[in-house]
Amino acid sequence: MSLLKKLAPICFAVLLMLPSVSSAASTVTTDKPTPRPITVNINGAFISTDANPFIQAGRVMVPVRTLASLGLNYTWDAKKHTAIITNSANETFRMIQGERTAYKNGKPVLMDSEANNYNDRMMVPAKFVSEAFGYNVNYEKTRGILFIQSKNFTPDDNVLNSSDLKLARLAAISLPINYSFKPDPKAESDKSQYYTYTFASNDATRYTYSNGNVTTVVEIKNEIAEAVWQFIDADIPGYNTKTLGGTKPDYISDMYNDSFNYNNGSYIGYYRLSDGTLKTFKYKGNNYGDIIQSIPQ
Repeated sequence: MSLLKKLAPICFAVLLMLPSVSSAASTVTTDKPTPRPITVNINGAFISTDANPFIQAGRVMVPVRTLASLGLNYTWDAKKHTAIITNSANETFRMIQGERTAYKNGKPVLMDSEANNYNDRMMVPAKFVSEAFGYNVNYEKTRGILFIQSKNFTPDDNVLNSSDLKLARLAAISLPINYSFKPDPKAESDKSQYYTYTFASNDATRYTYSNGNVTTVVEIKNEIAEAVWQFIDADIPGYNTKTLGGTKPDYISDMYNDSFNYNNGSYIGYYRLSDGTLKTFKYKGNNYGDIIQSIPQ
């Protein structure tokens, strides 16, 4: 079956869910879009934060409490407006609100952005502070995900290949996407309140991710997520596509059997029966990873 025929029912169902095709695109192209909160993934797990991370002067700022998920402890001195972060080796990192100069083990260091208070939450530059304690930090613009990983962190191959399809798919989307080509800026999801993941039936090793305008096809090999193709729907009514990077894989027509969609707070899934019938189901979620669900039996 051709890609166009495979895409047609999924696209039609998604269009019914959205106000219009143009409105889906407008979430990406409007001059003043509603910013989409940055998602944080620490050592392969999506975490919830008590305040939304944001980008300031090109730096991702996160609530200082987020660092507790790294095994770091912190104290806050309200009188001195100072946060002190400590790891298990008793190394310390002291930051003063509004100042770029911090102190690691008592020695001054210049941060790339000052820590500050936003709506009663201490926000700190994620990359600088995390790397000060030996963590690797990577902000993936395609999906708006901040990945923080321990130096010795490796994805669990048993989980990625688990017979529990929901668990395996969640592990797959928890890997940062790598590119052998330059990703297109239109693929970035920081301004989109809509995104969707699709998979082939009974498969977690390949998926597509779309922000409503651009779709990225990803393969999982040797615990690494690699983008193999990125394309844009150049003409929605005819389902024509325009390649933005990579090469169209020959299996693309199989990738639209299980679909998980998020649109401005609402979740809806689609799956295809063996006879080709398309089924839908709605569900709720509180965490980014909740978008991946078990397909109803």
